[in-house]
Amino acid sequence: MTITIKEKDYRFGCRAGIIIYNNEKDKILIENQGDFYRLPGGRIDFLEESQTAMKRELEEELKIDLKTKLKYTLEMIINVKDKKYHEIGFYYTSKIDEEKIKNNQKSLDYNSYFVWIPIKKLKEYYIIEKPIINEIINNEPNDNLKHLIYKEK
Repeated sequence: MTITIKEKDYRFGCRAGIIIYNNEKDKILIENQGDFYRLPGGRIDFLEESQTAMKRELEEELKIDLKTKLKYTLEMIINVKDKKYHEIGFYYTSKIDEEKIKNNQKSLDYNSYFVWIPIKKLKEYYIIEKPIINEIINNEPNDNLKHLIYKEK
C-alpha cells in the first residue's frame, strides 16, 4: 500500500525518484506520463525505505539495478489537472550507458515511456520536479545532500 492520502481535490504522497545521467552527463532520463514529464520513480509503500522504493520502481519499470546516492529531498505543493498535490520526495542520482535504455522505451508497468533529454533542453519540457531540474541546469557540482522546497502559485 502506497503512502498516499486523498481528500476531495487534495492529494498527499511520498515519492522516491532518481536522476539518471548518461555517461557523458549531458542528458538525463525523463518519464513521459502524457500531459507532463517526471523523473523516474514512484510512490513509497508503507514501511518501505525510500532507496528500496526507488530501486523497486527501477526494477518494475525498466528492469535495471543501479548504484545510487541520495542527492535531494523535495517538498512540493503543486497543481496538476485541477488538483492540489503535496508531495515529499527523495531523489537519488546515478548514471548509465545511454544504450542500455533506448529513447522512447515503454515502461514495463505503466502507460508511459522514457526519453533521454539533453540538459540544455530541459527547460523546454513541463517536468514536475522543477526545482531539481533547475539545479541540474545550473550544474550544481557538489555531492552534498540538498533540501528543496517548491510551492506553485
